[in-house]
Amino acid sequence: MKNGNNQTAGTQSLISMTINKTVTLAIILIAASLMLQECNCKKLVLDCADTKYSFELPVRAYPDRDSISIGDTIWFEIKAPSRIQDIATNQMIDYSGTANLGSGITFSALSAANQFTVNSVEKFNYVLINGLELRHGYSNGLGNEYQFIERNGNYVFLLGIIAKEKGTYGIIFSNSNNTYRTNDKCTKANFTINFKNTNQHYPLNPFYIPGSNPVGSDYYFIVK
Repeated sequence: MKNGNNQTAGTQSLISMTINKTVTLAIILIAASLMLQECNCKKLVLDCADTKYSFELPVRAYPDRDSISIGDTIWFEIKAPSRIQDIATNQMIDYSGTANLGSGITFSALSAANQFTVNSVEKFNYVLINGLELRHGYSNGLGNEYQFIERNGNYVFLLGIIAKEKGTYGIIFSNSNNTYRTNDKCTKANFTINFKNTNQHYPLNPFYIPGSNPVGSDYYFIVK
């Protein structure tokens, strides 16, 4: 009977060890699976930096005279549908609900060396009707950063600048790159911002080549 009891106890001990090893192995496998899922998840977040679309937003300046007086206002306006044509494919894309569509606008005055090197944010007062100001006077008074807003199926922006000092000025809108939507941070787009239906007064730029017809996001004028 004693031998039988010893055999039974040994068998139970062996079964218990086997169960413990099986449970331990299962726990290890589950933990490894969770770690792998977490790594894959992080990798997906890191890998979603590709830009899929390229759009163009038109900006207009008015009145687009080549010279104004101190106290006069120039308006800069953007109004474009959020359903917009992709430049690469010509397809219409619904790109509504952006989280970071906007532009950094720089303000420079012509220096004595005949170059636009004088930072000039403080040479104007500002009236912002549509949009949000994110930063004022960044890079030692070179520019302001704005975010556009969406209203009634359009992206809109309206900024008035009021001249405070005489001079020859150049204003440049930056493009909005790596733009994403609030509900889709991975399908990104680049927005090129260019003036349309506006006389940009390129002859006021010392580097303008006579006879050329450039297209760009820069605008020049004189304050008398």
